[in-house]
Amino acid sequence: MDRLLPDPRTPVGYRLLTPLDAPLASRDDQVRVTVATQDPGLLNRVWRVLAISDANSLAVVRTTWLDESTQSTGA
Repeated sequence: MDRLLPDPRTPVGYRLLTPLDAPLASRDDQVRVTVATQDPGLLNRVWRVLAISDANSLAVVRTTWLDESTQSTGA
């Protein structure tokens, strides 16, 4: 997951990068972090898909824009 400046299509700038052969996300799907090897604070956080996945003809990954739904404090 990558944090960027907000995308003009969404109020929040979180994006999920997935391989092109991964299943397509649909608006309002939820994405949950189940394994966090580099940042344990991400574990169990949930995001809602805001925009349909997009890729261009030269892409090797698909970008899906997300909005965070829940945040775990780790407590």
